[in-house]
Amino acid sequence: MGNCIKVLSEEKQRIAEEARQAASEIIQDAIDKKCYGLPVTYSNTCSDPVDSYTFCCIPTKEFLQDLLAKLSEARFMEDKKPGKCDTFAYVIPQNKDVIIYLCKQFWKAGDTLCEDSKPGTLIHEVSHLLGTEDIFYEHMTVELYEAYGILMGKSKCVKDLHGKGHREEVFQVNANSLEHEFETIINHKGAYSDGKYQCCGETKKNSVCTHNSADHYGLHERFPSQRDEMQRKLEKFWQEASARLNQKQKIKYVKKKNKACEKIPVSEA
Repeated sequence: MGNCIKVLSEEKQRIAEEARQAASEIIQDAIDKKCYGLPVTYSNTCSDPVDSYTFCCIPTKEFLQDLLAKLSEARFMEDKKPGKCDTFAYVIPQNKDVIIYLCKQFWKAGDTLCEDSKPGTLIHEVSHLLGTEDIFYEHMTVELYEAYGILMGKSKCVKDLHGKGHREEVFQVNANSLEHEFETIINHKGAYSDGKYQCCGETKKNSVCTHNSADHYGLHERFPSQRDEMQRKLEKFWQEASARLNQKQKIKYVKKKNKACEKIPVSEA
């Protein structure tokens, strides 16, 4: 264990476990409320969407279940000197030990679900252990709408850190898109007071809200051909993700404030 990698203090272990509990309850509530589906592709349009479905990504039920299981396995360690002061946390997916390394920004993050929160950070990091990538950080959304039986869509040009353009499927495999789906799209819009959220009446504090923003999870049922096309587009990615998880070269996925995560090759001691 490096000089900067430390076992958590009793107080920080308590904070980390509370964040794990919050994230676990949020993911389970998303499963219970059917905040999942199958991703769909769409025809691009320049027109402004009407009565649109807006989202960051559409996780599958199986992915959320795997996310919950992997989160329960994880151990926490602290890296006191990760190299940059704006670091929240990082993981090394190729390691057999399931460890989330927590850093300075994590302890400053919000305890309840909000942008760059503790629960959202854990969801982000654990998703890397299942094969998600870091392609972009920006809070980018997809807007879909139906026109004459066709699923139309509008999204900004997605470019990675190297300037390479990507199509709509990257929203499904980008770790920040998953985090933003939880932290902004299905997060509660109202305050929690008098034992419930004012937006929907939900009494569980660690939960998601389907009051205004969950219809996109059912699009695959109405557009099976777009669902099948997206599955074909994503098949190659998940094959590559599986290969990355099993490769000899270890990669550190570092979540940083307001930036796409940095991917750093790990040198063997």
